[in-house]
Amino acid sequence: MARKKTRNAAHTQKIRKKAPFDLSVITEEYPHFSHLLAVAVGQLNELPDFSDDEKIAVMSDFGGEHPGAHFYTYSFLILAYNKIGPFMEQVEKLRQKYGLLNPYSEFAFKDLGYGPRSRALPEFLHLVDNFIHGAIITIAIDKQIDTVFGLSKKQAHQLIEEQLLSMGLGKWKGAAGEKVLRVCHSIALFTALTTRGNQRLLWYCDNDAINENARDRGFADTQQIFLRTLGMYSKHKLDLVGFGRSFNGKSHLDDLLSIPDFAAGVVQDLLKSHKTGDDIIPGGAGKVELLKWMAKKSKFLSKITIQISKLTGGELGSGIVDFSPAKQTS
Repeated sequence: MARKKTRNAAHTQKIRKKAPFDLSVITEEYPHFSHLLAVAVGQLNELPDFSDDEKIAVMSDFGGEHPGAHFYTYSFLILAYNKIGPFMEQVEKLRQKYGLLNPYSEFAFKDLGYGPRSRALPEFLHLVDNFIHGAIITIAIDKQIDTVFGLSKKQAHQLIEEQLLSMGLGKWKGAAGEKVLRVCHSIALFTALTTRGNQRLLWYCDNDAINENARDRGFADTQQIFLRTLGMYSKHKLDLVGFGRSFNGKSHLDDLLSIPDFAAGVVQDLLKSHKTGDDIIPGGAGKVELLKWMAKKSKFLSKITIQISKLTGGELGSGIVDFSPAKQTS
């Protein structure tokens, strides 16, 4: 008599879930930016599966605001935070190996040339790919686009200023209001698609103009904007949503912040190179490692880049960018 084989669910590791993804909440009343994101999400084959996880974290960083950049890049790492222990242990060993633990020397895209960090970078990226379950997502918006929330910058920014103020969400100048909404809509949409009810969420971000405490608005306003935006996309309720900014005392949270920092920087460089037709991307050994990392498939970490640009007729288009490892650096 044949013995029936059983499968122990405890040994089945959920890593990714397959398309299609439900975006039925996005109706005609939603901003044009929502529809642009939805078009790109419709091209995805998979997203992280966090259904077995209790704590989810989002780490965000942004790029492209320096002169010479052609794209604004909004990068965020969404990950299963309850699985982060092995990554923390491995990075601590790596830091001890290269003398980066005391003081806690941060990995940063703008400072890839520093000797010990440069030598440790390939191993750090290997740990990222093998010990983090989640996705690094970058929304790249061509800087020729003034707004993704209306027909014209003047019209859209005036409306953004008036709406945020009337809702008690602070006094925002047009450009800052545009940025905080770009960030909140992007993170909210992917949070809604990857989380389930009763999970806990932490959004941890680097210090930036959208979360500073100014005279007429503050980080608390940014938090409320995010919560309201999340409610637009999510059909389920999270148990708790927490927020944090980069602390003076550095920790594993800053190692996680380095990942979207790297993505925001290298995606801008790659897309600028493609747009200008320049096959040579300036940079040293560190830049080479990042280029290879972005093009490399990972078992546990999805790497998603969405590009939004002007089409020939002037309208906006969006799509998924698939990087190959063929780019060269000087």
